[in-house]
Amino acid sequence: MRMGVRKQSLELSKNKPLARMGLLALLSSDLHEIKVVVNPEDSNDWIQAEDSAVSAAHHFQSSGVTVIECADAQKGMSYSIRCGLEALLREGAALDAVVVVLADQPFITSGMINRLIRCWSERPELDFVATAVHEANEGEIVLMPPAILSRSMFDSLFQLKGDAGARKLFGSTEFQGYGLLALDRETLFDVDTPADFALAKKRYLGLSKEC
Repeated sequence: MRMGVRKQSLELSKNKPLARMGLLALLSSDLHEIKVVVNPEDSNDWIQAEDSAVSAAHHFQSSGVTVIECADAQKGMSYSIRCGLEALLREGAALDAVVVVLADQPFITSGMINRLIRCWSERPELDFVATAVHEANEGEIVLMPPAILSRSMFDSLFQLKGDAGARKLFGSTEFQGYGLLALDRETLFDVDTPADFALAKKRYLGLSKEC
């Protein structure tokens, strides 16, 4: 059973929207600029949501975060990727790479993003560096976002169709990539169903008590 609702604003705890958690990780990372691609019909309250951290709210205003409305977002992930990439290229023709992050992964960390950037910077022959996990059932390595993709992949990103995302390109023989093993698989938990959301809330509350 899918969510049936827009999940970005669902709260893991009071004033803690699901998608805001990932955004805060990006704000704390080494990324130079962040484009948040949204459906213009959705509420964007989760982007500015904050409880008492005034300094974090100020950081948002001065951090280079821009909201991009994608009129075709409901048609599939490829449209959102295209909107975000077009916006970045309009502002920086010399763009070397982009990091693709999903809004429904609330437990990603700035450390994950920085490891991807560092790995890609140290190996200029790579077209991409994706997050890697071991598939529990078959023991295979699976590549997924967050991932950093170099300029050599931009044309292929623009050619994605429907709900296909960057993951579709990771298996292509056209590109040379690397899977950076996640230090903690739980950080990649994504929320697709009501059951997933219930587990995410339980995990978030558990983590909050540990801090």
